Amino acid sequence: MPDRSTLKIGDTIRLLNVPEGDMQQRKQEIAKGIENPGWTANILELIIAQQPIVEIDTITEFGQPWFTATISVNGQLEEHNLAIIDNESWDFHTNKMP
Repeated sequence: MPDRSTLKIGDTIRLLNVPEGDMQQRKQEIAKGIENPGWTANILELIIAQQPIVEIDTITEFGQPWFTATISVNGQLEEHNLAIIDNESWDFHTNKMP
């Protein structure tokens, strides 16, 4: 299993699924009647459907890897910056290993 702490800027990964924490958050927000529930899970589902291969473009001072994805949402292009928060929702896209 890949380890997000080994990701470096320029690594290309394939997003495989929405992290379980984001799925649980969406369920909780739906149950509470929150407006626009599960925003992160929804955006990740769109990224996976449209552009699952992303490049790590930032590593924070705390070692958190981030990527930027441009997707179509209701006919409009949107850019989203998201962090890789778990090790189960992605895999390396190329043979580049840490």
